[in-house]
Amino acid sequence: MKQLRSVLCLLLAAAMMLPAGCGKKDEATASQETTAAAQTAEDAEEEDDDDDDDAPIKDVKVKSASKSDAKSETTESAPSTTAASTSTTAKAASTTAATAKSAGNAASGGNAAAAEAPAATEAATEAAAEAPTEALTDPAPEETEAGEEQNVVSGIIDLGSGAFEGEGITINGGTVLITGGGTYILSGARTGNVEINTTEKVKLKLNGVDITNPDGPALLVSDAKKVTLTLIEGTYNALNSGGSMHDGTITSNDTLEIKGAGTLNVTSNEVHGISSDDDIVIKNGDITVNAAKSALIANDDITVSGGTIHATGATNGIKSKGTMTISGGAVYAFGGPKETKSALFCGSVFTLTGGYVYAVGCGASEPDPSLSTQHAICVKYTPSLDAGSTVSLVVNGMEFLRETSPYACNTVFLSTPDIVDGMAYDVYANDVKYGETNYTAGISSTAVVSAE
Repeated sequence: MKQLRSVLCLLLAAAMMLPAGCGKKDEATASQETTAAAQTAEDAEEEDDDDDDDAPIKDVKVKSASKSDAKSETTESAPSTTAASTSTTAKAASTTAATAKSAGNAASGGNAAAAEAPAATEAATEAAAEAPTEALTDPAPEETEAGEEQNVVSGIIDLGSGAFEGEGITINGGTVLITGGGTYILSGARTGNVEINTTEKVKLKLNGVDITNPDGPALLVSDAKKVTLTLIEGTYNALNSGGSMHDGTITSNDTLEIKGAGTLNVTSNEVHGISSDDDIVIKNGDITVNAAKSALIANDDITVSGGTIHATGATNGIKSKGTMTISGGAVYAFGGPKETKSALFCGSVFTLTGGYVYAVGCGASEPDPSLSTQHAICVKYTPSLDAGSTVSLVVNGMEFLRETSPYACNTVFLSTPDIVDGMAYDVYANDVKYGETNYTAGISSTAVVSAE
């Protein structure tokens, strides 16, 4: 260690003797490189989210050492860090030696630092030689018997038995509390809730869960950088809530993302279905939400790029107080009977560039024509129709939409990639034609119709 400190001191002295500007980056360049590095890290983080696997769970390894079950709690000793420390020391010594040699060559022959550099190089080389050679090789990832790399997660939780493996997990009565970042696999049924409270990103892999909280949210995100719900392929997952002292069955104070090839069913008896104080991002999944208030509601933005969503709310079907962007998937939205509510509500800019959208209720926001590329038809019935009425739209002689509204309604909204300018469309309610034939024109075509 003394030898390494001596080497570092000699390197510092040598650096001070170099010509001004030698080895020193321009401040603007350094700033640009820092920004680029930050962006690269952010892109890599998002790419990691996209790569999150929703395949059936197998070959899973928990990276932490703590284990607990319903009867007892045991702690395994953490892996030894001696090899890693030795490897780091050896690499540092090797790097220092190379740097010292470079510094010695760069410095002028008349200064003291240059004269001492060969000696420093020799000392550092000796320090590196003292470390075992095999420690320089990073340990290979753990593999299964089949030779495949294991799926490493932060924790595994059996909601039914209360057994879990991993750190950052506490179970107190009906509440399962997660206070660490990383990926957690959940399975089983529980009366109570799952709460997340951390400053890190959390991924919950739902592997067949059934959570019912009679007095509050089934999933509560008190704090997190971001929460991703991954619906494991082939699984059915149900979240149910009661009580009125919360925002929704899923209540999140931060950005919530949903993805995967599984199924998610959310039921709220008194409040919203899925509620986020920030954004809601849906990439895929088969999602059904039935709520006493809004089925989906976000204080900021809602983005849908895939999946199938059935959102039925007694107030709003889908409500974004910020922007709404739909670029893929299939959205079926049903809003409640109040004139002040909507099947689709966007408080800011509604961008529509793809997907299939079918909405019935007492209003629907129209897409921004300057940003949207996919056509939409929005029709208002007068007078309003009773609950249980079947509405339909026939476009160019083909029935594009046929839905039965669970509530009284007056608006139907339709958008598919097949709609273009100049198409004729007819509007029906309970198989009775309303109004005259209309024609599509522009991104948003609107009409007001009444029974003949």
